[in-house]
Amino acid sequence: MKIEGNRPTHEAESLTRADAAKGNKPAPNRAADAGDRVDVSADAKKAQGLVADAVKAAQALPDIRAEAVARGRAKLESGELGADAGKLADAIIDDILK
Repeated sequence: MKIEGNRPTHEAESLTRADAAKGNKPAPNRAADAGDRVDVSADAKKAQGLVADAVKAAQALPDIRAEAVARGRAKLESGELGADAGKLADAIIDDILK
């Protein structure tokens, strides 16, 4: 079966023609006439504000934290970091699970 766009089927076209011949008009869409309305709860508004604040705070942070990079380089050079891949993997997993 092949579907092409939003074109009505042959059956729908023939039914529309039959209704038009009988003088039947489609029912008006009263919901669209009344206008759409959405009520947002106070909790949702508060959550939206918190999300906006979090995004602003994240955007204010530098892309690279120079002090963290310096600490990492110092640990690599001293052999404290990277010497034991298993220990590093365990530390990463433990940090994620916190």
